Amino acid sequence: MKQDETNIRERYTRSQISNAVFYIPFAYYYTVRLGTVPKLLSWVLLYLMPAAFYSAWTYCGSWTLWTANYLLVLLATFSLYEFGYIYNDTRAIRYEELPAIRLYRRNFLHYDRWHILILSVRVLYSVIALSALYCLNAGNERVWYVVAGIGLMCLFFDIYNRWRNRYNVWFYPLLVCSRYAPFMLLYETGWLPYLLLFLSFPLVNALERFSMPRYRWPLMRRLIPDEQSKTRFRVVYYTLALIFTATALYGSGLSLKGVIPIGILFVYRLALLGWVRRHTPENYLNG
Repeated sequence: MKQDETNIRERYTRSQISNAVFYIPFAYYYTVRLGTVPKLLSWVLLYLMPAAFYSAWTYCGSWTLWTANYLLVLLATFSLYEFGYIYNDTRAIRYEELPAIRLYRRNFLHYDRWHILILSVRVLYSVIALSALYCLNAGNERVWYVVAGIGLMCLFFDIYNRWRNRYNVWFYPLLVCSRYAPFMLLYETGWLPYLLLFLSFPLVNALERFSMPRYRWPLMRRLIPDEQSKTRFRVVYYTLALIFTATALYGSGLSLKGVIPIGILFVYRLALLGWVRRHTPENYLNG
């Protein structure tokens, strides 16, 4: 990693980080990437809520089984997706000109020594969760769609971590969508929930990616000229998304229930816009 103190972006969320986070599901993402309870709650709204709503929207059956399925898919998916973050923060950054440093020296040394064990533990979590999913849904061949979806997700993250230039931003939407898709693949939902799920977060997240300082594509320079303008952009996006989806669903004679997650996120972004004008939340926009 070719760098000096002038071209390192420090993104520490803690004064110290335990190596235990490498092995505990969700611990790494919360401790290293989020860092605060408000950002955790934001993650719940942006990831867990849309994935839960759209996978349950057309579901017919035991809600106890649905809940168990949801939790197992979450564990199987995020245990491995989280390893993608770990690899990015320990290895992939070594090939960047302007790396974001989130870990301390002791964490880097631990990963270098125990990376095979860390990956094995993460894979084990996923295998156990998928095995339980298979047992709970005996005879449902769509379990294999979930397995394939998680496999593709891992492949996408590996490609993204190895493709270190400004053009990998075009690949980012696939990566973001891949962490949502496994929740949907277990059920025959049709194409509409997938589209609404894409509009609820993956699309706006992908658009923001084009605005990051190291990418800053021309069109996005106008829409998001700096990091602080992201909050306003998100409100505008969800306003337009809510109007578009509600109009399209109503005009097609379809249930307006499909806009509920987008409506919730619109209210959330609007409230956050008002909040940040008076306060500066800890670790806000420090991704």
